Amino acid sequence: MRFIGVLLAGLLAIGCGTGPGNHDPGLLKGSAFSPPTISTLTPNSVPVNSVPFTITVNGSNFLTDAIVLWNGTPLSTRFISSNQLLASLVQTDITTVGLIPVFVRTGGLNSNTVDFNVTAQ
Repeated sequence: MRFIGVLLAGLLAIGCGTGPGNHDPGLLKGSAFSPPTISTLTPNSVPVNSVPFTITVNGSNFLTDAIVLWNGTPLSTRFISSNQLLASLVQTDITTVGLIPVFVRTGGLNSNTVDFNVTAQ
C-alpha cells in the first residue's frame, strides 16, 4: 500500500506542471531544458601537427558546467558566456588529418556536432 502512495505522489508531481509546457518559453532560454547549440568554431581548420592552440566555440545555451568534446574526448574548457566557450588543444589532439567531430555537453545535454578540419601540411 505504501508503494502505491509513493507512486501516486510521483504521478501527481509530474502532472502538476513541472514540465516546460507550463512555463513561459522565454524563461527556459539558457536553462537545462534548452539543448546547447554550436554555431561556429574559430578556427574551424588547422594543419596537422600544429602547435597547441585554443579553439573558440560559439553557440547558445552553454552553462557553467559546459565541456567541449573533441572526437569524444573532453578538452580543458573555459566558460566565457552562455554563447561562448574556449577549449585548449594540445599537439597530440591534432596528429591525424581528417574531420574531427566536436560537440558540447552541458546541463546533461549534448549539442549538435560540428566537424573541425585537420588538413595536410
